[in-house]
Amino acid sequence: MGMRRIALLLTAAMSTALLTLFYPSMMVNAADTTPPDTTITSGPSGNVTGNTATFSFSSNEANSRFECQLDPVDAAFSPCISPKTYSSLANGSYTFRVRVIDAAGNTDISPATRSFTVSTTQASWSCSGKDIYPGQDIDAIINNDPSGTATRFCVHAGTYQVSAVARLRAGDKLDAEPGTTNFVEKGGGSGTFVNTKATQPIPVVKLVGSGTDSLLRADGTGISITWVDLSGASGTGPGTGSAIAAGSAGSDFLVQYARIHNNDSLGISNMKGTVLDSEFFSNSEASASIGFNASAVKGITEYVAGRLFVHDEQGNGLWCDVGCEDDPARANGFWVYDSVVVNSGRAGIRYENSPNQALFENNEIHGNGVVERRGGIDIRDSQNALVRTNIFGPTTIAGVSYPANGDLIGVRATDSGRSDRVDLSNVDVLNNNMNSDSIVTCGGPIFCSGNTDVGSR
Repeated sequence: MGMRRIALLLTAAMSTALLTLFYPSMMVNAADTTPPDTTITSGPSGNVTGNTATFSFSSNEANSRFECQLDPVDAAFSPCISPKTYSSLANGSYTFRVRVIDAAGNTDISPATRSFTVSTTQASWSCSGKDIYPGQDIDAIINNDPSGTATRFCVHAGTYQVSAVARLRAGDKLDAEPGTTNFVEKGGGSGTFVNTKATQPIPVVKLVGSGTDSLLRADGTGISITWVDLSGASGTGPGTGSAIAAGSAGSDFLVQYARIHNNDSLGISNMKGTVLDSEFFSNSEASASIGFNASAVKGITEYVAGRLFVHDEQGNGLWCDVGCEDDPARANGFWVYDSVVVNSGRAGIRYENSPNQALFENNEIHGNGVVERRGGIDIRDSQNALVRTNIFGPTTIAGVSYPANGDLIGVRATDSGRSDRVDLSNVDVLNNNMNSDSIVTCGGPIFCSGNTDVGSR
């Protein structure tokens, strides 16, 4: 061996020794390429009756950090610490995943997993307030409650005929006995299915209209309606034919775990506030409602719609119109998220004639525009809309195959040119899976980026 080579080797050895002496952690991490291992030490599995789940977990390496994901609640892994608790879980199946990242940056390539099913029972229902039982006149009880007194109406399982609009006043809560929920399934490859984030509730309390133009009306702030099946509202005029009339509600109005269907004009009229975890279908059975207010939900004020299953509507699915008036409580404006909207006669989601704000994200939008070719998401004479990370095109939902959106229009943003309406501007269409549906039309006021599998008409 030559003297020059010996000198180089001695120099390298001395450098390594010095680095090890003064920076021992650097040398250990630089040499560590072995993935760590994650273990779930405790947490639920199988069937559970509560709606809270807590998991504890550990790593085989010190100075590690963790990332957790609860499918289908979380779209991706996010930082977490042990123990990790999830609360207010709806009935359904879940899979918890946790992975460790060690001090050298190596990630566990096979996260620890645990699956469980939440199945709360009706016996767990606890409601303290004014009880209403089958056979009683529900609208008379609600309407004759002393004005100015906030009341919690505890409606027990059964079917109730509603012959006059039941008016909920400021602070009133209509809390029906809870039923059960399912996640809405989407068909996958090879006959497999995955849960969407949309909820299909199965209430055990049914309110059926008997000659009334609406079933429930919200007058004031602090009102909520939960766990009801509503059908049979009559009429097609202003404020009629809807299961719930919300025009006089406050921006804190809440509808949750409702099944709203087979009404003459629409499911919820003049919506304000928030509607969550609910199912809507066939809410515009009277042909006179088409083009006027036919929809699952229509608002003229910004509202929030999350985790909804909207299907087989004769008009639009979810609609905000007549300026979609600004609500300071709505940070995202007219916001629709984590919902499944399929088979609407007109647009799946329609944002119309508004200078305010709208956000449509993480939705499944399929088979809409069956009659009127307005597409999956239709933005008409409006501004400041963001459409992102939605999925369009044909698919199977809840065992039903739906085609592409009508005329292959996934997203449409157009300007009528009318001087009495808002000019189209500032529409962003980002990172959507178009699944061969088209965008009408990128350029000018419509900025498009990151969209995949964009089709053409």
